[in-house]
Amino acid sequence: MTPTPSNNALLNELSRRRLLKAVGFGAVGVAGASALSACSGGNGDSDGVTRFAGVFDFDLDSQTRNVHVEDGALLMNSVYRDLFLCSGAFYNWGAHEWDYLLLEGHEWDGDDLIVSLRSGLKWSDGTELNADDMVRSYAMRVLEAPSWGTGFPQVQDLEKLDDLSVRLGFEDPFPNIELSILKHRIVSKTTYADFGEQALELVNGGVRQGDDDHLEWNAEFIEFNPDEIVCSGPYKFDRAQMTDARITLVRNEDGYRGTEVNFDEVVVHKGDNRQSALLVQQGEVDYSTLAPSAADQQAFQGVDGFRWIEHPGYDGCGLMFNYAAKPELKDVRVRKALAYVLDGDQIGQVARGEAYGRVTHYAGLADIQAEEVFSAEELEDFETFDQDIDKATELLEEAGWTKEDGKWYLPDGDEASFEVIGVSGWGDFELTATQVEEAWNSFGIKTEARNVPEDNPWGIWAAGDFEVAVRHWGNPELPDYWGAFQMNFLAENAGTEDSPGQSFDLKVESPSQGEVDLEELVDTARRAESEEDQKEAVRVMAIVFNELLPRIPIWTYKYLAPAIEGVRVQAFDDDHPAAQNDIYEDNPIILALIQGDLTSNEG
Repeated sequence: MTPTPSNNALLNELSRRRLLKAVGFGAVGVAGASALSACSGGNGDSDGVTRFAGVFDFDLDSQTRNVHVEDGALLMNSVYRDLFLCSGAFYNWGAHEWDYLLLEGHEWDGDDLIVSLRSGLKWSDGTELNADDMVRSYAMRVLEAPSWGTGFPQVQDLEKLDDLSVRLGFEDPFPNIELSILKHRIVSKTTYADFGEQALELVNGGVRQGDDDHLEWNAEFIEFNPDEIVCSGPYKFDRAQMTDARITLVRNEDGYRGTEVNFDEVVVHKGDNRQSALLVQQGEVDYSTLAPSAADQQAFQGVDGFRWIEHPGYDGCGLMFNYAAKPELKDVRVRKALAYVLDGDQIGQVARGEAYGRVTHYAGLADIQAEEVFSAEELEDFETFDQDIDKATELLEEAGWTKEDGKWYLPDGDEASFEVIGVSGWGDFELTATQVEEAWNSFGIKTEARNVPEDNPWGIWAAGDFEVAVRHWGNPELPDYWGAFQMNFLAENAGTEDSPGQSFDLKVESPSQGEVDLEELVDTARRAESEEDQKEAVRVMAIVFNELLPRIPIWTYKYLAPAIEGVRVQAFDDDHPAAQNDIYEDNPIILALIQGDLTSNEG
């Protein structure tokens, strides 16, 4: 991707040097791959067993087998979870329709959602998968769901209708409220017997997250760690083939499509971002969703059968402001000036190599969605923020800033300064923070980048313990457009004493739209009965975002997943119904494997 031309040679030279530094380890990456091969294990190609190989940084000892908690459970934060614990369905983001997996279908009966299972499903322990599993799984999720969520928190009551159907009662449901419910992973009633029965009774009795009865239930539940994971998908865990180096999932003939998948086993090697890249270079992995560095991206080109599989991104990386900590940021001219100083292409390339996309429309939505909401002619009216140092200078001078001896000063005479926080261990965030630091310093604004611990950046953001934070914009989890603006405007913006977050006033004055209440618009975009009203609210928010730039989008995630064809996998087909979905929500390669569309090159 060609960087946007800049009219500031010094900024370009700083970015160029950092880019060269970031990609300068390619030779080391290739050399290091041989060191890993000794512990990576062979392919087993000669034993007649067909295998698909992936990689994820699991930990057999510390991670629980309580898969209903998902976060912290074995492989549940990986794309491989669908192989052993299937979703009920996945939503096709491109066609805006449902494709069912464990579920047979769903329908609305007034305010009641009726969800039906496929018949003939079984768990890996041989027991039937039926409505008892479903209603109890739903009850546990309702009990755990925070009030600010969408879907399960709005469920009023639950009822098993027959062996394959469950009714979920809502009060005042809105379009697509069922998304999280249909996607939910049902867990075994045998494993969660007491917890599921208790949860169903509590939920139908009106108990919700944070109530005393929930806290009592949860105190025991979070300590629950069963001995094994009972599986519904085409694969199950084989204890004899679980080591610190790899987990082997074997065919689960009783599971969904267990007799129809084309691979006998799925091997998941243990590896972090760096180790996963070495495994790809060694040909030990067929497909990886872990993030390779720019250097590793270059090294992949020499691997036989290598190709990139590109997945779209619905969010990106940018800057979130704390308006209470830095009141000067309340002036829109200042925010826009800070944006014009930055070269998003350079920053994205340094942070992500080729695995980034430039921001074109600055609508608060990923460009792929903005182009669905607006016509090409309408988007031409949106202000773009490609690097323009002269424009940045003009805006700051209009805002009353002055520059002396290469330093910018605020209207009150104080020297302008910002601290920009990244997140330790999040390489793309760290590199984005340092690039912003270099750019603003070179422009004359004193800037210091530091990284906060990766264990809880969300708490730091919510508490408003920052001046400027490298933070996401857009939303990869919700296919509905309003999700992006919930992220942009409402996340980390509670405005309470304990959680002030951005301290961004949601009642704004728009040059073209007049007085706007952004919180009301998010709610309208989410709840309006007509698609026309929903989309109109989204359009207004996108226009306001572009006019006021409450946070700065710098680059968009473009997910380049390394893959190898012709070793264990014959070929990867790009044309899958989930090809436009987020890579970590509904992975098209894993879904293709489940649906029998991924063919083995062995045997």
